[in-house]
Amino acid sequence: SIVLANMRLQALERGIAPILLFDEIAAHLDEERREALFDEIFASGAQAWMTGTDEALFAPLADRASFFRVSDAQLNTRPYLNSLQ
Repeated sequence: SIVLANMRLQALERGIAPILLFDEIAAHLDEERREALFDEIFASGAQAWMTGTDEALFAPLADRASFFRVSDAQLNTRPYLNSLQ
């Protein structure tokens, strides 16, 4: 919530939301709080990059976000989460 509050303050001061970077954020939240975080990020209009090792945690974003997988120094942009819905 501190990061989101800071993002709102910067957006007010600068007129544009900053880019948000979250490392393994979904792993530390329960399902209800993950979905609330995702909803809050979308409502803010900010661009967010979230990393994670468990694709299933990002399933609520399947129809609202782009997904990238990095493996063996290769970037792949296939829609991995389609199979989770």
